[in-house]
Parts: sequence; C-alpha cells; structure tokens
Amino acid sequence: MLPDTELYLRGAHYMIHLIAKCLLTFLMVVGATGAKAAVPEYLIGRGMTDITGPAFGIQMWGFGREDQLTEGLHIRQRARAFIIAEPDNGKRLVFVSADIGSIEHNITLEVLDRLQAQYGELYTLENVVLSATHTHAGVGGHWHTRVALGLAGAFYPERFERIVEGVVDAIGAAHNDLQPGNILINKGDVEGAGENRSMAAYEQNPAEERARYPGPMDKEMTLLSFVGSDGPVGMVNWFAVHPTSMTYDNKLISGDHKGYASLAFEKAMGVRYESKDDFVAAFAQSTPGDITPNLNLDNTGPGRDDFESTAIIGARQLAVARGLFETAEEPLSGPIDYRQVYVDLSELDVSDEFTGDGTKTTCPSAYGYSFAGGSTEDGGGHFLFREGMTESRFYLDFLIGFLTGAPEPTPDVIDCQSPKPILFETGTGTPPLQSQIRSIGLVRIGQLAILTVPAEVTTMAARRLKETVRANLGDWASHIVIAGYVNGYAGYATTPEEYLVQQYEGGHTLHGRWTLPAYRQTAARLARALETGGQIATTTVYDDWRGKAPETALHDGSADAVAEGAEFGDALPLVQLSFNPGDVVLVEFRSGNPTADHAALSTFVEIQRQEEGDWAKVASDGDWETKIRWRQGEEQGELIAQVTWEAPENITPGRYRVRHFGQSTMATGGQKPFEGVSPSFQVGQ
Repeated sequence: MLPDTELYLRGAHYMIHLIAKCLLTFLMVVGATGAKAAVPEYLIGRGMTDITGPAFGIQMWGFGREDQLTEGLHIRQRARAFIIAEPDNGKRLVFVSADIGSIEHNITLEVLDRLQAQYGELYTLENVVLSATHTHAGVGGHWHTRVALGLAGAFYPERFERIVEGVVDAIGAAHNDLQPGNILINKGDVEGAGENRSMAAYEQNPAEERARYPGPMDKEMTLLSFVGSDGPVGMVNWFAVHPTSMTYDNKLISGDHKGYASLAFEKAMGVRYESKDDFVAAFAQSTPGDITPNLNLDNTGPGRDDFESTAIIGARQLAVARGLFETAEEPLSGPIDYRQVYVDLSELDVSDEFTGDGTKTTCPSAYGYSFAGGSTEDGGGHFLFREGMTESRFYLDFLIGFLTGAPEPTPDVIDCQSPKPILFETGTGTPPLQSQIRSIGLVRIGQLAILTVPAEVTTMAARRLKETVRANLGDWASHIVIAGYVNGYAGYATTPEEYLVQQYEGGHTLHGRWTLPAYRQTAARLARALETGGQIATTTVYDDWRGKAPETALHDGSADAVAEGAEFGDALPLVQLSFNPGDVVLVEFRSGNPTADHAALSTFVEIQRQEEGDWAKVASDGDWETKIRWRQGEEQGELIAQVTWEAPENITPGRYRVRHFGQSTMATGGQKPFEGVSPSFQVGQ
C-alpha cells in the first residue's frame, strides 16, 4: 500500500477530531459575532446508493473497445445525492454525482418520471442535476442505442434500471433527510493531479488570452461543506481531471481516482455503507476535456500500474478536499434559483457576439478521423488513424462504409464540419443515429452559480464559458462552477481555434467548429433570464427514445457449472496460512456468473476477523484493499472467483477468513444464492 494512501485511511479518528474541533471553533466565532451563518440558511439532505454494474463479461464504458469486458470488481460504483432547499416550502435543487461514464438523457427522463410519481411536481428538469464522474472503469449498456455499430455497444435494460433505481433511491434518501443546515464554500488548487494532454490544440488559442491564465490547466477545486445541526453531513467538490488512471487494459469495475477519493474521505468520516445517515463525499466532475491524470503523457503514470496511479491522483485530490473542508468559513447565503433549456445543436444559428466572425451555424453531429485516433496520452485508438488528421482519405472512407454500413455524409455536413474529415455522421436521418437535442442549465445557490452542460469541455473553452456567465450575472455571483456530463452526453466542446487542428478533442466535438459559441450563447440566455427573473421561451423538446432501442439481455440464461463432487461456494485450498501486514492474501472459490442478476447482491466479499469466538467484518468488496476477479475454471461453464486482500500495515493481528457471496444460475434458468467461507489464516504475530 502507498504510504500516503495508508496515511489517509489510517487517519480517520484524527480527522474526525480535527473536523469537530474546527467546526466547534467556527460556530463559537459566528455565535459571538452574531454572523448570519449561525442561523440555518437552508434545508439540506444527502443520500447514497450502490449502482455497481454487472461484474463479468460486459463491455466497459469509455474506451470503446469490444475486448474490454468486465472480469470483476475493485471498488463499487455509487450514486451520491444532495438536496438543498429554501425554508418554508421554497425552491429546491437536487445534485447527484454518479460513478458512471455518462448520464444519458433518457436516464434523466426516467428518473424524473419516477420522482414525480412520488412527489408530484416538486422535482423537474429545471432543478434536478444528474452528473457523471466519467469513470472509464464502469460498465456500459445504459445508452438507448439507435445503431448496431460496435462503438455504441448494446443496450441492457437491466443496467439502465439499476442506475435509474439507484439514483431515485439516493434522491429519495436525501429528500427524507432534509434538515436545517448551512453550506460553507471554499476553493483551492490541486497540484500534480493532471496535465493538459492536448497542448497542440491549446496553443492555437490567442497568446494574449493564454497569458491571462497561470497555465494550460485549471487547478482550482471548489468545495461545498454541508453542516447540519449535529455537525457535518456531506461534502461535494468539483475538479477537472479525466478519470482514466484505470486504462483500457483494466477489466475491474472502479470509480477511478474520484471513486478512490470519495471512498477514502467517507471511510475517514466513519462510513460503513450500512446506514442512511452516512456522511456523503462526492468528488464530482467539472471540465476535464483536455486534462489527463496520466502524468507521463503516454497512458502511464505517475504510479507503477493503474492501481497505484489511481491512488496517487485520488490522494492528491483528497488531501486538498480535506484541507478545504476543515477550513471552510464562507457560508452560502441567498436564494435558490434555476433555468434550463433544450437546444437543437444540429442547426443552431450563433450570433457574431459569440463567434467573432459573423453569424454561424452548428452542424448535425459527426465523428472525425481523430476520434478514431484517440488521445495518445490516454491510450490511443485505431492504428489507421491519428490525431491532427484534417483531410479525408478515399480508402479510409470506403473502408469505414464497408465495415460499418454507415451512410456517406452529405456535402452540406462535410462543409459544415470542415476541416474535420468525417469518420461517420450521426446527425441527419429520420431519426438521426443519436439525439441532437441537448439540455443546458444554470442554477444558483446563494452567491454560487453552477452552469450544467452535457459535454466534455476543454480548459480554455471552460474559461470562456465562465466569462460569459459572469458577464451576464450580477455582482452576487462571486463563485462560478461548470458541472460537466450533466443530464446527457454530447461529446466534446473545444474552442473554435482548437477545433481547427483536429486533435482527439476536436474530432469528438460533434456539432462542428461553432459548438462552444453555441454553448456560450445559450449560457448567456440562461444567465440573463436568471438575473432578471424572466423565463426562456422554447419549442424544442427532447426526442425520447425509451422503449424504442433494441434490447439485449445481460445474461443468456446458460447454467453455471461446478466440478463433479464440488459445490458452489467451495473454497479452494489455501497455499499459505500465515501472512504479515502488507501481504496480499489470495483465496479462490467455486462461483457463478455474477451478471445473471447483477442487482441482487450488494456484497460479493467480506473479510472477517475472529473476535471472542465470533467473526466480525473488517472489510468488504467496497474497500480499496480488496479485489474480486472471475476466471474460467477447468470445467465448461465453470467460474472461479479469485479474491485478493491487501492486509493493511496497521492491521490488528489475529485470525482472519474470507467469505464469498454469490448466485448460481440453475438449469431451470433461476438463480440460487450461495455462500463460501475460506479456512482461517493468521495475519501478524
């Protein structure tokens, strides 16, 4: 285990003591001065649920590789929800950070339908913000695909349902948790947690503009601390860095570095993931379009492997978040308000105010050659393509059409998307191969404004968006955050200058060169409406795809096999029965396919210590130190679950054992739960 990682996980009691001390000091100060923060400003609530995906045999989201199929679990995926409300039945806001790659807008629609079935019109598209952390180590299959291309993957209704149900439950828990409280805001820089992976594009921005900023990466973290009547109840922060420390070679489910940081923060606050009163720590995503955590800029680093790199980048965010949380003093104060609008980016006129080059029009969505080339700093792509391709190749166009059956782009789309050579076009047709309707919003919590976009925004593009929002709001807006991957997914947003050189980000800017100006124009409309109290008139509606996408079953129903004379849950013999702190314990069990009913089990693994003749849980598969990986056994259809546990350096010496929980699929098609227990073993003297 890394020394700094171990320090964070061992420091729970110290951190709780320090937080309590700082909070008590703060409350004593504001009480003595009569500051407004001494009186609860808002109602606050938090909730958290497990939304872990199917752990075996399903394509992972993010890298678009058909061979990257899940083999197991490292840390669980969770949905973390917060509700902030004005007292006396005033306005309220929902913010959810989910450990998944993207929020498809159909998820948002389904969540809203279920919330409104329970709470009426209390929660709407305007005041519900669903954000993805954008982990590339989660499971796909939750998009309502309209095309059979391998890139899109399959649509699994069970996966969609698990995410929707989990998000709704997290929001419901936050709703039931509403209590008087205050929100403190703090900001600080995170060093060594990312690098700009697309300098060739960033340097196309005007030199005088670049000179206004300290560098090609926004290092600022903005953090909110939620304080109830009995003390801290939650924390959320926004910081921009891609969750790609877990590379395309990884096949274990993980929340990547943001999942690591959330887990470590919550563990330090005593969370055991067994109570609705758990402290909730969300490391939410912002605008990491061109920011990689792979500090060697070659899909590696700063650690020796994916796991160490994830821990290092997560620990650096964690350290800053802890400091900001402990020292936060400025209370948010003022109204809650929000505006939201749908825009059709297939053909949106954008004025000279935002293009600087007369009125321009966005394009029907299309992916460029450079999209297929991938970001070399985060893993690269197909060998036939590379970043920076700005001219079409006849043989590539022919090959793409032959292999995918994708229609040729029209001359109008080719001209509109120039200089992007089009890999495949998805924005025309009836219906188009992907929705062209995007949801954009702006919310206010006191002196904080949060712009919500469905895109991956590059560093300079984010700076321009913030300037646009700031220019159209009053002096009250002293803090501005952009929350990315919200209520949909629309690819990237680069500056027009960055778009011209067609690095990966430009090739994945779906609506052409004027995509960012379109977002800025929309953000200005939202800000003006929020500032004046006006509404935004629009006739654009989303093309709901629920019930229309081809559905694929997660599991084919085939029965699990077990060796003759053996039973599911049997532990294979241990090679070693005595371990030292820091050693890796390995135990294997005869198991079943966990994907057959992936929502049925919230735990696959428990590590237990013998205490006074009984066994007490000390860790589970939700902890960083554990991993579970399924492999094929010797028999046809047989699966072996391999559990590894890194015994902490500060472990209490004693007898330990491993329990494995699973379900086997029977010949009848049903599932039967089973448990397995390893022989006990000694750790420490």
